[in-house]
Parts: sequence; C-alpha cells; structure tokens
Amino acid sequence: AANVSKLQTAWAFKVRPEGGGGAVSSATPIAVDGVLYLPVGNAVVAMDGATGQEIWRHPVTGGAARRLVTWWPGDKDHAPRIFYSTGKTIDALDARTGQPVAGFGEGGAITLDVPYNSPPTVYRNVLAIGANTAEDPIGPPGDSRAFDAVTGKKLWQFHTVPQPGEPGHDTWLNDGWKGRSGTNVWNWWMTVDDRTG
Repeated sequence: AANVSKLQTAWAFKVRPEGGGGAVSSATPIAVDGVLYLPVGNAVVAMDGATGQEIWRHPVTGGAARRLVTWWPGDKDHAPRIFYSTGKTIDALDARTGQPVAGFGEGGAITLDVPYNSPPTVYRNVLAIGANTAEDPIGPPGDSRAFDAVTGKKLWQFHTVPQPGEPGHDTWLNDGWKGRSGTNVWNWWMTVDDRTG
C-alpha cells in the first residue's frame, strides 16, 4: 500500500484480436519459468514476462481460445506442452515453439464429442475435462472425461448420471436417467488433490 501512488506501467499487451471483433480473451496468463502463456481469441501467445516481448504466436482455427491455457511439464521423452480448447477440440502445442504436437490426437488436436470451452485440468499425464451442456433435462451427457497427455487417447468417462449396473442407477426412477443432461462440470477449471489423486 505504501508505494501504490508511485507505480507505473512496465509494459502492456493488446489482447483484442487484430482487426477488431471476434472473441476477446477473458483469461489470466499462466507464468512458467518467466514466460507468460495466454489465449487471445484467434491465437495463443507466449511472451517474455519481464518485457512483454512476444516469443511465439499460434493462430487458432475452427473456433476461439479465450478461457485459459494449461501447462503440462512433459516427461523424459516429451517436451513441455500448452493445452487450449476451442470448445470443439483440445489442442496441444509445444511450449517452446508454439507448434502443434504431431503425436497428440490427429495433428495436435482431439475432437470432443461434447463441447468444453476451457483447457483440461492436468494431473500427472492425465487431462481431465468437464462438459458445457445446457441446463436442459434431456440432451448430451454432462460427463467428465479424461485423456492421455501424450497421445490424446481417451482414458475414462465418468457418468454423472449413473448408467445401468453403476452405483446409484437405482435412484433414477421411471427411466429418468435416459438421455439425461445438465449434470455437468461446466465451469472453466477444476482442481485436483495431488496427495490423494
């Protein structure tokens, strides 16, 4: 509080897409080793956190990336990655270059059966996502899903409305479980308890 009146702008970065219009970023950058990563609607950018100098810019096609990106630190065989979502896809970029990761899904992206407009929550080599379904009784399932961070392969799907043979299915009377939607994780992020997994 003592120095607020003396603070001055160190640098600024324009987040509105070039040419105006389009989806404007509603994200806070993530910072890793002095580099900031940020979605700006029609692109994902990496910039020097000290100077604001752009390091790389990856153009986004087939939708917009405006809510967060996530970091995967890589492993002994794979470089660190940045993940973002257009709602229809989860895309993987090489964190150093901004180039799509060829070995992830098809050409660096996986297609989602139910949209999710935020990047995955990362836990070890697992990418967990929710579902942006409407709050309608009937429609696409609001299931949470998980994918392999290296390959993009689907690992599991948690049925938020229990299906036949699953615990809790018997509480949905008169076939009320059929086609049920709206029971979802639609928020733009989830958290993981690292100690319990």
